[in-house]
Amino acid sequence: MLSVCIIARNEGKALPRALASVRGIADEIVVVDTGSTDRTVEIAKEMGAVVGHFPWCDDFSAARNFALDRARGDWIFWLDADEELLPESFDELRSVVTRPDALGFFIRRQDLKRADQPDFFTLMWQLRLFRRRDDLRFLGRCHPDFRNLAAVEAKTGQTVRHSTITIRHYGYIGEQVPAKLRRGARLMELELKDRPGQLYYLIEYGRTLLMLEDPRGEEILREAATKLLQYAQDLEAPMPIVSLLMEQLLQMPPEQLPPGFRPELVESLVWRWFPTNAPLLWLLARQRATSGRFDAAEQLLRRLVEMGRDHSYDQWISFDPQLIGDGAKSNLGACLLRQGKLEEALAVFKELLVSPTHSTQARSNLEAIEDFIRQSGTGR
Repeated sequence: MLSVCIIARNEGKALPRALASVRGIADEIVVVDTGSTDRTVEIAKEMGAVVGHFPWCDDFSAARNFALDRARGDWIFWLDADEELLPESFDELRSVVTRPDALGFFIRRQDLKRADQPDFFTLMWQLRLFRRRDDLRFLGRCHPDFRNLAAVEAKTGQTVRHSTITIRHYGYIGEQVPAKLRRGARLMELELKDRPGQLYYLIEYGRTLLMLEDPRGEEILREAATKLLQYAQDLEAPMPIVSLLMEQLLQMPPEQLPPGFRPELVESLVWRWFPTNAPLLWLLARQRATSGRFDAAEQLLRRLVEMGRDHSYDQWISFDPQLIGDGAKSNLGACLLRQGKLEEALAVFKELLVSPTHSTQARSNLEAIEDFIRQSGTGR
């Protein structure tokens, strides 16, 4: 039996899409309302969900665990109200829950950036499908997860695996983002008061403050960087979110880096820990181009474009699809121009003529190249 669990508050607009997407696969749908003043509760009941009520206490894990306690299924599929399960995932979802060796499954989340472009997204792994067990409970006021997952795997002999089950996420679109940032910052501050010194939350809290233009973010990220130094000799990063801290360090002038860090160390950690991380490769390409090393920038940008085509980028952290799409192509064309590789630049800019974001600039570059070729008489 499969239970789909959702927590929601004032999600009357988004919830019907989420519920409709799982009605054909769920044996039950549990919606926990945390204090809606719109029609969220009525919509959930009308669409057949079991509705519970949880007084909001600034703790997403508490609300999620309340939902788990009301589920009756052997398996839980977690869905947010601003997401939908894609129908092509139904067959695999039915199949994987029959595997006795599986404790849970990572699924792929498409993070949309534009409402009118459903194909403009990046993929991100998330653990959303798991067995219902008393010893699997969420922890963390914001960004809840299972802190004891490895211990449960060891106890049961079952493992968490990857799947191609896919959900689509609309939450990064439009005016919803600033409000989410403010809410997240408040919850992460509370989380760090509850459990101080957590590297994950220091990084996320610091970055969120900077996005809100709060200067306290710099101090928080320096604290996170100090904690990161203890892992500098490790072959792997302590957790995927460290890549976001590396983004900040890559952009700092050498004299402003936290104690113990040098530009050489930062770049070596990037290549050791995150060789397929698109935002980090983008920043390295920008550094190369700024210093006049256009050949090195070209190679990194070609790598980014290829990652966009075959989805071979690191899929643990969400990012702007432009970094592996038309943004990377546009910068690649510019690097080719700076090296005098006109034919290759022409091919890149012609490909961008159909881009919704870069066509105007591409057309301007094409005209400039064609004019140069005519005036110089170099021909093709």
